[in-house]
Amino acid sequence: MGNNLTRTRSTLVALAIGCAALHGLAATVRAAASEVQVTSEVGAIWETPGRAWSGPTVLLLHGFADDRDGAGDLTKRLAIALAENGMASLRINFRGEGDRLRTKIESTLTSRVEDTAAAHAFVIRQAGVDSKRIGVVGWSLGAATAVATGAQSPAGFKSMVLWSSPSGDLFAQLTEKDPGKTAMRDGQATEIVPGWKAITTLRSYYESFRGVNLDERLARYPGALLTVRGTKDFLPPRDAALVAIAAGRPAEAVLLGGADHIFNVFQPELGHAARAVDVTVAWLVRTL
Repeated sequence: MGNNLTRTRSTLVALAIGCAALHGLAATVRAAASEVQVTSEVGAIWETPGRAWSGPTVLLLHGFADDRDGAGDLTKRLAIALAENGMASLRINFRGEGDRLRTKIESTLTSRVEDTAAAHAFVIRQAGVDSKRIGVVGWSLGAATAVATGAQSPAGFKSMVLWSSPSGDLFAQLTEKDPGKTAMRDGQATEIVPGWKAITTLRSYYESFRGVNLDERLARYPGALLTVRGTKDFLPPRDAALVAIAAGRPAEAVLLGGADHIFNVFQPELGHAARAVDVTVAWLVRTL
């Protein structure tokens, strides 16, 4: 544990220094954002930097029942920060989700991976994109989607950042208790999430995770990997294990002390959300 904590602190220091070094560059780069259609059912925001852009591009994958801007608009803030540091990004709304007010979730892991593959195909067709310098950032279920896509198309991403990622056998975890257990029995289930909304999920959603072990999928991804998690995340903190499992290098973990699953984005005074963005941008500058 001591070695892991030392490594984590060292990573935080190195990434923080990288962010500081980029501060001057960020002020000189202007971003341009536009609405685009990746497919007839998948909308997105294509955000590009100014003349300093040399081609690196990042796909941004939102979490469960969320949308492309992310909780507290944190993914949108990340996209702006990437543009300020010379990287383009595409943040998509997944089919069957992609609306903060939507209560019935009709996506599956399969449809999410398909949408991510379509997004990847979209960006490599854009002028100026360097197809060998494409990264991905996934948040929560978006992280699982990134890992599944990276295993399916190993050459697709040069660098991957996982925010608050699940791990292991997802089908077993999701169906061992409600609402997954109920949906598998009755075809659907509704759960009221305090402070958020009522969410209805379908049996097809859970079935799509059958046979999906994220540890095994991650071992098939050969690129750079950074996992970022708060120490108060409700998901198991297996980040050191994920780093060990990862086939590619560099592979590192950053633990944000006291941060929750969404990095306390609605409590900006704590600084956790800002740190998540900072370390992510520095990592992608370093690895793309």
